[in-house]
Amino acid sequence: MIKLIASDIDETLVDKNKNVSQRNREAIAKAQEMGIIVMLATGRGPYELHDILDQAGVIDEDRFIICCNGAIIIKALDREIVSSLPLEFKYAKAVFDYCKDNNLQAYIYTLDKKYAINLDPIERNHIYTNDSKVIEINDGNIDFLEDELILKALIKDPNIDFLHSLEVDIAAITNYDVEIAYSSDMFMEINAKGVDKGIALKKVCNHYGFDISEALTIGDNYNDVAMLQAAGTSVAVNNAHLQVKDVATYVTDATNEEGAVGEAIEKYVLNNN
Repeated sequence: MIKLIASDIDETLVDKNKNVSQRNREAIAKAQEMGIIVMLATGRGPYELHDILDQAGVIDEDRFIICCNGAIIIKALDREIVSSLPLEFKYAKAVFDYCKDNNLQAYIYTLDKKYAINLDPIERNHIYTNDSKVIEINDGNIDFLEDELILKALIKDPNIDFLHSLEVDIAAITNYDVEIAYSSDMFMEINAKGVDKGIALKKVCNHYGFDISEALTIGDNYNDVAMLQAAGTSVAVNNAHLQVKDVATYVTDATNEEGAVGEAIEKYVLNNN
């Protein structure tokens, strides 16, 4: 029996305009009326959630959000930190210095904002970037972050194959002591060792007193794989990568643009009752 549903956000729950479709909203609401916990598990930072939680209707007492791929778990109602596993400053600095030396666009995520280097003009002027508390570091020096809670480092490039080619270097300069994942076909995400959405979701399930085998997870990208593999039931949306589809219990007919999360809930929760 499914007791909890955890969905990724980008390219899964929301459409290209970052909105939650009516089909998804209705399915989530019906599942919650049945007493099922519905939550989000994302690579986004806590300050990048915008109004998506409101749209999805997942804000309530004793409800959580997994952010930065599991580096931090926060309460949905007041954003209080429940659990965190930060990236060591020396590794964040190594990645940032590497990106400075190689003219790569990169970000360091802290608890309340993110710091960037080598922003391209489009990114610098993009309203989404401006709304996401980005501070550009022109001299490339992040020593002032040494005592901050660093959630992850991120490298951005529109060529995902190029990002994959950087993995050997990034692993080496961080002593092979980090987790590296990919999302949205343009992000390499670097977290502390032991951080992934699956591990974080297990912590949430333990809080509620049931096993992760009673969870339904929904995702589309490489940083969702651990969560899909850990859950008892897993769904890849139609637009997901092949590797994600391969580990999923079911692949939706609908894409994220067509209410794929709603389809998953209909299949495994609403139509089974």
